[in-house]
Amino acid sequence: MSQGPRIETSERHPGILIARGDWTLAHAGEMLELIDRAPASAEDIDGRDIGQLDSAGAMMLSRYAVKVGLGLATVEVKPKHQSLTETVRAICENPPRVKRKDHGVQEMLARMGYAVEDYTREVLALVAFLGLTLKTALGVILRPARFRLTPTVHHMEQVGLDAVPLVLLLSFMVGAVIAFLGATVLRDFGAEIFVVELVGIAFLREFAVLLTAILLAGRTASAFTAQIGAMQSGEEIDAIRTLGLDPIELLVLPRLTALLVMLPLLTFLAMVAG
Repeated sequence: MSQGPRIETSERHPGILIARGDWTLAHAGEMLELIDRAPASAEDIDGRDIGQLDSAGAMMLSRYAVKVGLGLATVEVKPKHQSLTETVRAICENPPRVKRKDHGVQEMLARMGYAVEDYTREVLALVAFLGLTLKTALGVILRPARFRLTPTVHHMEQVGLDAVPLVLLLSFMVGAVIAFLGATVLRDFGAEIFVVELVGIAFLREFAVLLTAILLAGRTASAFTAQIGAMQSGEEIDAIRTLGLDPIELLVLPRLTALLVMLPLLTFLAMVAG
């Protein structure tokens, strides 16, 4: 049968209070009355005789302990109640700080500081990833048998062959626009003959590489990021490590090799189409 919560004074040590009964939500009213009648001070609170204890009871016990000048950390409870009282004590006796709303220069400086910190972490993570990739690539070069040809060819198809129509179309359209604008401007100077040289130099020096790089970054690299991110969220990369395989060697190097091989070829096609 459930017994209501109560606080008694120890006969041997009057300064020690003994908590008994069930400190649960069903007895919330009785616990509030105990808090209202709490003495001004006490030496200790013994909660080892508490029968049942839930989060509401632990919170009320914490409020009682604070009112008598103690804390929930000083209350001795049964081992099965220890984790609950520690959790409640961390919440009740250490409330989260409310961030003060700042304005003006202080807020601007704070945002700048947070931004610089975030960028610094991103740069450090990028440098660490680059170093790990180079280390793994060097190991594969020293041991060519570890190079994974099949996934590399598969990614070369994704990076190169699947992107050829888009690269050709975009390069042709940009070349047509440059030729039209160049002819329009150079006509006033009687130099329409140099339109061909204008388009050729523009694509050989700048536009072919730039357009190809933008397409690969926006189309292929983002697809690679999404694939690896989905694998990370699905704990597939952890499974790869559990199997004793290197995720960099298995996932990163084939994709990176495909990009390095297909980028010059796509750039050449962009030059021809432009």
